[in-house]
Amino acid sequence: MDLVARTDVPPATIHYYLRQGLLPRPRRVSGSRFGYDERHVRALRLIRSLRERRHVPLATIRRVLPELLALGPTEAFLPEMWDRALAPRAGDRRRDPAVRLLAAARDAFAKRGYGEVNVDELCRAARIAKGSFYRHYRSKEELFLTVAQAAADEVAQAFRSERDAADDPAEALARILAPRLPIFLDLFSRGLQGKPGDRATMARLLKELSADLGEAVDPDGPGPEWSGLAVLGRAVTRLLVGLEAGFDTPSRGTENRIQVRGPGSHLS
Repeated sequence: MDLVARTDVPPATIHYYLRQGLLPRPRRVSGSRFGYDERHVRALRLIRSLRERRHVPLATIRRVLPELLALGPTEAFLPEMWDRALAPRAGDRRRDPAVRLLAAARDAFAKRGYGEVNVDELCRAARIAKGSFYRHYRSKEELFLTVAQAAADEVAQAFRSERDAADDPAEALARILAPRLPIFLDLFSRGLQGKPGDRATMARLLKELSADLGEAVDPDGPGPEWSGLAVLGRAVTRLLVGLEAGFDTPSRGTENRIQVRGPGSHLS
């Protein structure tokens, strides 16, 4: 089966989905040849529909895809089935202590940083008893990592919604990132210090978010992760140094020495 022809999904994107566990493993036919079947076609069409019509991040798709694939071939593509899978408790969210706690933590970490926030004040902001906190999370760190994942999902979803109307993808992404950037900077700082949970989450979120952004910028490109990483780098640079930072305009020779490097390259 020619999976690319059947689904109109580029080979690089299919391989990325396989690495991320979004698709069933293909059957090895011989050597480097693999066989695909209708399961792969259906899964790819569902992923593309959720991405294009609902702007759903890959991390969320990974969670809901098994439930949707368990439905009938027609039922899986019904919008009401997507609503049920994506928001099973939408009506109860305001009353749900876990949702209030996540919202309070997201606001506190974004405004004041991980180190300045404690569990007591998070419980007060969420209007829950301190004992209830530990029914949902083992520690402040576990809650922080959940907040970082939620923030990455929000960025990916918002960027896909705004991408078509934006003249400059990096500028649009910078606007979306701005209120959440302190969360990511805290995560990267803790990850680079070698904290195991933060380091693993940092690596995973960066890969997932880059792939999400890359698919939105260049859906037919050879490598969504690299396309997304490039636009993410430009957006973060805009936020950190500002559009009017007063840098001297680089000379032509300097411009020629500044290049985006792909995998396996090195600086001379």
